[in-house]
Amino acid sequence: MCILSIVEVYLGVPFGYEPNDEMRKLLEDFRDMINFCIDYAHKRRITSFAKLRKGVYEEWKRRWDYSTHFCHSACKIALAMLKKHRKKHKKEKPEAKKLFMQLDPVLYKFYGDGVRISVRPRQFLFINLKFGEYQKKFIDSWKEGKLKTGEMTINEDKIIIPFKKGVDLQNPKEWIAIDINESNITAVSSNPHVLRVDHELRTVHTTYFIIRRNIQKLAKYKPRTARRLLKKYSDREKRRTRDLCHKISREIVNFAKQHNLGILMEDLKGIRKRIKRGRMLNRRLHNWNFRMLQFYIEYKAKLNGLPVEYVSPRGTSSLCPICGGRLAPNGHRLMRCLRCGYEKDRDVTAGINMLRMRGAPLPLKA
Repeated sequence: MCILSIVEVYLGVPFGYEPNDEMRKLLEDFRDMINFCIDYAHKRRITSFAKLRKGVYEEWKRRWDYSTHFCHSACKIALAMLKKHRKKHKKEKPEAKKLFMQLDPVLYKFYGDGVRISVRPRQFLFINLKFGEYQKKFIDSWKEGKLKTGEMTINEDKIIIPFKKGVDLQNPKEWIAIDINESNITAVSSNPHVLRVDHELRTVHTTYFIIRRNIQKLAKYKPRTARRLLKKYSDREKRRTRDLCHKISREIVNFAKQHNLGILMEDLKGIRKRIKRGRMLNRRLHNWNFRMLQFYIEYKAKLNGLPVEYVSPRGTSSLCPICGGRLAPNGHRLMRCLRCGYEKDRDVTAGINMLRMRGAPLPLKA
């Protein structure tokens, strides 16, 4: 019997728009609100939203005449920035420099092709949205009642609207474990299947690293040109990386959906802090897009009703899934157990160990 659990899955969809003077003034004022809340909370060491909201409210009303929900949003963002700052052990207070704001659904109304922002009681700001086929799919689903909207983010040229969907996640009998590597992704399922997706993410990062290094040589003689070129190629690298991650995650999720497989991935949180190798290897590993891939795989899977779980990466590539003995290299990509003689590809072995942690029967059906 399957146990169903309903979760809400969020996906932020970017829309273009033409900012006017009124919108820019609102964005600038909201930035001032955030910095005002940061200053108040930092001086008094406030970490509670309710305490900050109560403390700033009267002064906030004297300074700004917007709807009071703008005060709620500014307090929330200010506390989030302070929390992030404390985690980095910085003593000086943070400062909001970019123009952006986050609005909960109380402050805006979404119409599909536009939004209405409640600036003051009975005073609204209307914005026409620019969108293509990708955004239209979400608009159509929203009109059909399949999606709802969440907290909206606005910056100087984009409006990001999060669409949320209630999804039934079932606990399937079969799972697929995904091992994310620099140049490939290996997925091993318990029914059994092995899917290997080779990708060019490492090549993309290396190519643009060489381009940036050559541009930096130019910086001494033409600094403005160098800055312009660095931004151009940095943005291009991000777009190519994002596009590749979307394609890879779509292939994996489509495979999991076809076979009705739950998805297992390694919990790699904090791995970059533990990476202390040579300079070249450090650069490669710090460019590794594991988190972006995991994020895309997770939200695509949940949108398709597939559960996603994370397991500890400890020992997945170094321990035998049969007897728990230590594995040793035995040729290109092969690992062999020194105790029981088990031998298999190292990425497949990592996937089998992840399945073992989830309780898949061993040896796997083959």
